[in-house]
Amino acid sequence: MNNTDFPEYGRQCELNTPWRGYHRATVVGRNGYRLIIEFSSGATIEVYPDEITFD
Repeated sequence: MNNTDFPEYGRQCELNTPWRGYHRATVVGRNGYRLIIEFSSGATIEVYPDEITFD
């Protein structure tokens, strides 16, 4: 399984708690149990699945 071979890849999500003013992002990867999400600014962070809600 590579870093893009999982069901959440490419899905839009919303952070339950905003990060630096951002609350919407796209899932771009996975690191173990955490998801890597990217904001419109290009910034990426890792979050646990229970920290986001999918559209």
